[in-house]
Amino acid sequence: MTTYLGMLGALQGLILAAAVLSLGGADRRPNRALGGALLILSCTVFTVTGEHGGLFGDSIYPVLFEYTLAFLFPPVLWHYARTVLGQRRFSPVWIHALPAVAWLSYLGAYWVGLVTWRWLPPILALVAYLASYTVAVSLRTWGRDARATTLVSHHAVLKVLLLSMFGIHLAQLVRWSFRTIPWLADIVPLTATVALAVFSLLALRSSQLFAGREPMLAAAKYRSPTLTAERGEEVRQRLLLVLERDRPFLNENLNLADMAARLKVSRSHLSQVVNEGLGCTFSELLSRYRVRAAEKLLGDPGYGHLTIEAIGYEVGFKSRSAFHGAFKRERDQTPAQARKRMSQKMIEDSGQPSNR
Repeated sequence: MTTYLGMLGALQGLILAAAVLSLGGADRRPNRALGGALLILSCTVFTVTGEHGGLFGDSIYPVLFEYTLAFLFPPVLWHYARTVLGQRRFSPVWIHALPAVAWLSYLGAYWVGLVTWRWLPPILALVAYLASYTVAVSLRTWGRDARATTLVSHHAVLKVLLLSMFGIHLAQLVRWSFRTIPWLADIVPLTATVALAVFSLLALRSSQLFAGREPMLAAAKYRSPTLTAERGEEVRQRLLLVLERDRPFLNENLNLADMAARLKVSRSHLSQVVNEGLGCTFSELLSRYRVRAAEKLLGDPGYGHLTIEAIGYEVGFKSRSAFHGAFKRERDQTPAQARKRMSQKMIEDSGQPSNR
């Protein structure tokens, strides 16, 4: 019975992961990170359930696959938190992938015969490794509730995922502490199955996870002339206030759907306000604010140690080319030229001779 329940939960998780990974729209990057986390979790449930149910016999490969999934999950979880929280100062994802790379390198060496001894990390150490990442990401997530750069559409989803992981870690601890009790053998995959079911229900019913695609009926409704001039002006003023005060554009993944969720208006109405009230697209509006923020950093001596590329990332641009292109369009000069000009002006204003 437990094997069937576990397989059913894994299948449900795989379907949800495939659905999230297939989503388009502006939320593509966080959706892919979330889909990857769900895929790893679902495959783990499938492998552990099959192993406990005797579906794989005495083969060592399901165990190796299970350990591989365990090493892959932390960097994926870390990456998802980065996309949601918009924290550029998060350490790079590749650092957190080093344990997975080391494990895969060992497996490759073992597979081709470069090493002959078979080694598995202690299960308690692996659980502690996974739990430490859950705790670290949770501290950042709940500690950033008021952070303006957090994506509204994915924040609740990230919290549910972390709570699910805490439940799984608790089940792992119980299983290890009472490993002599036979009926507790399946507590971990069953807990993960329940977590996937609860996560699926909450993610689909109470979040804007699928905000990347607007239903056709809703889109038709929003196209109706329900946005009055007074309402449009109110939305425009609130939009500018949020951009000036909270600076959510510092999150490189901010999009129209998430901003609409912040302002509690439809995406279509917000798009109409930006296009008609501000004379630009939403992407162009974000670029303007990011260029303005970058210009301040370029002229600030306190940020003189940062490279041009680092400043572009700091204000929300996804790449060096995007930063240079937007800055050139807005200011008719490159960021390097702007930094040099402002530096020379500061020298002249201070009365010091320049090096020209």
